[in-house]
Amino acid sequence: MNSTLLKYGSLIFLLPFLQVSIFNNILLLDYINPLFYIIFVFVFPLSKNKTNLLLISFLLGICIDLLTNDGGIHAFSLVFIAYIRLFFLYVLTGKNDSDLDQLKISKLSFPILFIWISLLTFIHHFIVFYLEQFSLIRFDNLLLKTFLTSLLSIVLIIFGLQLFLKKKSNA
Repeated sequence: MNSTLLKYGSLIFLLPFLQVSIFNNILLLDYINPLFYIIFVFVFPLSKNKTNLLLISFLLGICIDLLTNDGGIHAFSLVFIAYIRLFFLYVLTGKNDSDLDQLKISKLSFPILFIWISLLTFIHHFIVFYLEQFSLIRFDNLLLKTFLTSLLSIVLIIFGLQLFLKKKSNA
């Protein structure tokens, strides 16, 4: 229990550091800036208490917001996808709450994992960029920025998950 708390608690400090020091310095074509910190929602165990996930997601989002002076948009969007993540996983796998103990990220097929990550990443990025812009006047610009940033973020998240899951399975 303590090792799990230590591991996921350390992500609250590691992910904002990585986001601010590395990923926020990547800007391609004036649209693409990967938001890697959302990997937390994907690596947090599915069978853990949802309240803990929402609380830790809020803390992680607030850390990002404080470091980037964004006024709560990352906290809101991260808590939102943390709240809906199981619903999308149930829809994609056909499982329900009673099957939650057997459902593990490492055991998902790649197509389901890819679709799940893509949906949640796109929703997260759309919320972030909409709240940043707070207007639908340039909706085409909003969709383009969301789509392009989501593509890079999805690639980085899948790569990060492969590293995280391999490390976890070898231990």
